Amino acid sequence: MRSKHLTAASLVLVMALMSGCSGKSKQYVLFNDNKKLSNCTTDLNSNLANAHYEYKIMPNNRLSILIYNHPELSTRDVRAQVAPADERGALVARDGTVSLPLIGVVRVAGLTERECADLLTREYARYLKNAHVTVEVLNKRVIVLGEVKKPGKVNIIEDTTNVLEALGRSGGLTDYAKRDKVLIIRGTAQKPIVNTLDLTSVSALTSGGLTLYPNDVIYVMPNEERQRNMAINQAVPGIDLASKILGVLYTGKYLTNTHLFNVNNAADANAAPYVPAQ
Repeated sequence: MRSKHLTAASLVLVMALMSGCSGKSKQYVLFNDNKKLSNCTTDLNSNLANAHYEYKIMPNNRLSILIYNHPELSTRDVRAQVAPADERGALVARDGTVSLPLIGVVRVAGLTERECADLLTREYARYLKNAHVTVEVLNKRVIVLGEVKKPGKVNIIEDTTNVLEALGRSGGLTDYAKRDKVLIIRGTAQKPIVNTLDLTSVSALTSGGLTLYPNDVIYVMPNEERQRNMAINQAVPGIDLASKILGVLYTGKYLTNTHLFNVNNAADANAAPYVPAQ
């Protein structure tokens, strides 16, 4: 009878621990609010279709500026090449301006690289003969999250890249990637544009949904096996504790600071309690 009660107790304890952890595993899945996700725009090309896309300069961009025959005014000197990547070029301030030698503060946010180069050429032409300027944004990137081997930022040189290239430069998918549910997210926090890409479908490889633009986010969702493993990993410490508790119930023994105390032993049961030295 005692064995049956202990077996039932062990099952209840383990089930309680597992049920508590299964809910926590869902916290590791980003963008998991399906109701809110369904309200987001799902046409990735709704604002870009039938138009030639050119990246527009934004605050916090870093600009590589080359003024021909005037390296002292350019940002592409030898020192710039050895500087850390996040310190190269001229930083566009929060107000959309950039501070440059000779011409001072110029507003460049909202301009394409070509438009910015034309503007700076006109400004420098006031002081230099045959001024010619080229501009390049140095920190265009996409963000790759989730079940890839090297999540993080992927820098891009051109105005666009594609999903396969970004995933490849992130080390590829892990064994736990949900290959039929890769989220592509762009837009703003107030109006995000989200689409789900199925990499197991050939049609996905021939659609325009593979194109990525600077500041896009790729999130590769974990599959069910990964979520189960996370639940198990969270439950292991609790299961270990449960086994110790159940071990005491089965054997009637537990450890003290001096020796293994057996409640079924008359000598131990009548012994004076251990009092640590002061």
